[in-house]
Amino acid sequence: MANPRITYTLSMPEPRSHYFHVTLSVEDYSGESATLKMPVWTPGSYLVREFSRHIPKVSASEGKRELPVHKSAKNVWDVVTGGDSDFTVTYKVYAYEQSVRTSFLNDSRGYLNGASVFLYVDGLQDQPGELKIQLPRGWRKISTGLSQVGGKTKTFAFANYDNLIDSPILMGNHDVVKFKVDGISHEIAIYGESNLDREKFLSDTEAIVKQTKELFGSFPYDRYVFLILLLESGGGGLEHLNSCTVQGQRWKFSDEKKYKDFLTLMSHEFFHTWNVKRIRPFALGPFNYDEENYTTDLWIAEGLTEFYESVIPYRAGLFTEEDYFDYIGRLIKLVETTPGRQVQSLSEASFDTWIKYYRRDENSPNTQISYYSKGAVVGFLLNLAIVESSGRKKSLDDVFRKVNSKIYEGEQRGFKSAEFRQICEDAAGRDLSDIWQYVDTVAELDYDQFLSSVGCRLDRSYADDIKESDAYFGLKHKTSNGRIVIKTVYDGTPAADGGVNVNDELIALNGYRLTPDNAVKLLKETTVDEKASLLISREGEIAELEITPSTTPPDKFSVIRLEEATDDQQQLFEAWLGTSWEK
Repeated sequence: MANPRITYTLSMPEPRSHYFHVTLSVEDYSGESATLKMPVWTPGSYLVREFSRHIPKVSASEGKRELPVHKSAKNVWDVVTGGDSDFTVTYKVYAYEQSVRTSFLNDSRGYLNGASVFLYVDGLQDQPGELKIQLPRGWRKISTGLSQVGGKTKTFAFANYDNLIDSPILMGNHDVVKFKVDGISHEIAIYGESNLDREKFLSDTEAIVKQTKELFGSFPYDRYVFLILLLESGGGGLEHLNSCTVQGQRWKFSDEKKYKDFLTLMSHEFFHTWNVKRIRPFALGPFNYDEENYTTDLWIAEGLTEFYESVIPYRAGLFTEEDYFDYIGRLIKLVETTPGRQVQSLSEASFDTWIKYYRRDENSPNTQISYYSKGAVVGFLLNLAIVESSGRKKSLDDVFRKVNSKIYEGEQRGFKSAEFRQICEDAAGRDLSDIWQYVDTVAELDYDQFLSSVGCRLDRSYADDIKESDAYFGLKHKTSNGRIVIKTVYDGTPAADGGVNVNDELIALNGYRLTPDNAVKLLKETTVDEKASLLISREGEIAELEITPSTTPPDKFSVIRLEEATDDQQQLFEAWLGTSWEK
């Protein structure tokens, strides 16, 4: 019997209703019944999102005859085919959540993340097929990483279900610009008015692509698409096989620092083309779309990608040394000012992402650490360790090239934790237990142990509007309807020891009324190491707390050069950053 043929038809007859209409046609199917499933999560975003909740009803038919459909689980529908080899499934999907992980439809655009829209027939995930798209009247553009089928208008081919849902689609009247690197086509589809300098952005994106390719040696695709959504609010990115989606606030680009941060996001998602989409933890593929896919190595998949997101623009000449050190300093600050670093290890953060990272609450800073920020910082130290220990002959670049060639290209599989660590140690030429402790335990990071080899050190200081003598309570507050409300209390601080709770309303300090205009100033100017009286309202009841503020801990972390570095340190510095020690 011939292999089943699969065709999806996607339409949006009334975009203002926010419903995508989907028809799934299956031919040459064998069996008395077919099981349809909807993924509960999307690759690259490690949270069970329950996409099936957006499907009101699923219907099936053979010709004009309706087939029975029974929902047997939250994301599963059973179709009684009765032995019919051909059948059609129809359903609608509500799409009105604009993020890079979900789908969105209104009268200006359609953005589709496949995992949130396309059902699949269980057992046929490996079958190729076609996707036909019917655009609303007046819409002219379709941008996606899927290849168009020759001779068929608005029809795209997919190799298997993974390929289909790993190819987001932007539809509407957006702009498209193109460039080539080594003969390979790259497209940038941009939706939204903005103050982005598009000519500069195109040039900078091309530089990022060239620099990343230089690291890995070749492109693993024959065409790549950047989908850029410039909107009123929101941000983020999500990687895909030969495309990515990047979302940003449309009016931020006149701020040079915010523009450069956007470039790091572009760099991050493009680096994922190798690290995650090809070089991946063993557990992340083949995917199980029904449940969580656990791994302790997201610090490699995401954290080391975050490390490279600033390295690539720096090497491409888009960032100065000052820009790069500033970026590293901000990463270190995220780690060093998060009490959760003393509670949760990097490997634990990776494993528990399904229940913690995307479900953060007011206590999360006290119990969690980000595998993005700490993973990037550990990557920074790991790279330094390899450069020094190999005598400037190797770096983390060589590790990624080896994992890519040996495990992905050579064996077409994901890596195991021990394999990745062994390749790192082979590059360094030594045991790297002094690095792995920062992954497996909550040991505090010793930055200077690694920075000193390149003639640098970590400086801990204060932002321009803060000084050590300022009173420190260890809390964050917000203004809500004119009230000052506590939103975070950090463990081990005067506020925590004094009994301050999240959601307490701050009323007065030492007998003086606190207002949104004076709260920061009065709290900061309280006498250090002396008891202060804090009047609060908790669930409508007035209470007075005694708190003894301390001096303020450092909140600025900077990588700086040593005033007197040896010749060896200077040579390692130059090998590490690829620039002269002499400014």
